[in-house]
Amino acid sequence: MLKKLPFLLVACLALFIATPSSGLFFKTWKHPRYDALQSGDIVFQDTGGLQGEAVRAATGSDFTHCGVVFQAGETLSVLEAVQPVSVISLREWKKRSSVFHARRPKNPTKIDEAAFTKALAWGEKQLGKPYDLHFKWSDNSLYCSELVWKIYKKSTGIALCQPKSFESYFLEDETVREVIRQRYGDLDKLPRKEPVVAPSDLAASPLLIEVPRR
Repeated sequence: MLKKLPFLLVACLALFIATPSSGLFFKTWKHPRYDALQSGDIVFQDTGGLQGEAVRAATGSDFTHCGVVFQAGETLSVLEAVQPVSVISLREWKKRSSVFHARRPKNPTKIDEAAFTKALAWGEKQLGKPYDLHFKWSDNSLYCSELVWKIYKKSTGIALCQPKSFESYFLEDETVREVIRQRYGDLDKLPRKEPVVAPSDLAASPLLIEVPRR
C-alpha cells in the first residue's frame, strides 16, 4: 500500500487542482469524438457480460461502468472499482468497449487544494479494496459508480446525484433477476431500500456536462 501512495499523490493532485478555473493544465488525451480529455473527467462505457446486461436492463442505459480520469506521470489513467479497486491507462480502458462517453463538472470552483488533500486521504485507502458484488453503500468494498460518487462527495462535499434504491430500477427483466439470485440467493433477499448509484445516474447529473465534442 505504501508503494501506491506516490502514484495516488500525482493522481489526486491532477484530479483536483488541474481544472479550467485554476489555470493549471496537465496532459490531455485526444479522442476521435472529443476535443480533449483531462484530469477529473468521468468516463463511461459498456463492459458487457451478464452484469453489464443486467445493469443495462435495469437502468435502460448503455453505460454499465465508469471511472475517474487522472494524470499519472506522463499518461492519463482511470481510477476504477473493479476487482480490486485499481488504475488502468485511459487508452487501455477505452479498448474494452465500443461505448465511450465523457463528462466533467459544470462548475469546478469547489475543486481546490483542500479538496485535493481530502481526496488523497480517502482515495489512497481505497486502492486494493474488493469489488462490491452486493452493491452495499459502505466503504468496505466498492462498485464503480459508488467510487466515483464518493470521491467527489468526500473531497468536495458535492453529491453528483441523489442516491436511489434498488426498487427505483427495473427489476423484472430475467437477466436482472438472474444476477440477483446469484448475488443474494433469492429475489426476496435483495435489500430494496439500499442506497445505490448507477453509472447512468452520474451521467444524468445536472452538475456535469459532456466533454466538448469535435
